[in-house]
Amino acid sequence: MIDLSLYFGSLLMMATAVTLVTGWINTHVTGLKGKWVQLLSWGVSVGLAFVGSWKGLGLFADATVLDTILNGLGVGLIANGLFSVEFVQSLLSILKAKKA
Repeated sequence: MIDLSLYFGSLLMMATAVTLVTGWINTHVTGLKGKWVQLLSWGVSVGLAFVGSWKGLGLFADATVLDTILNGLGVGLIANGLFSVEFVQSLLSILKAKKA
């Protein structure tokens, strides 16, 4: 039996779980491409965060709804490649910190 509490103990392990679950869903159920896979990953990350909150696992043991959503979004950032050049450039232009 798999001990799920291990995957909810840190953001890194959650990102690993999100990557595994998203890959399985995409391979066996949806077959999405491009940005749609990233959206699926975001949905999985927030969904798993709510499962962790519901079951009282790891980071989400005593989390409020806002904490759960923010942690889920953080996991989504990590799982989708937070440090990719395209993401950083788009974030800087959204924040108007980058000259056009």
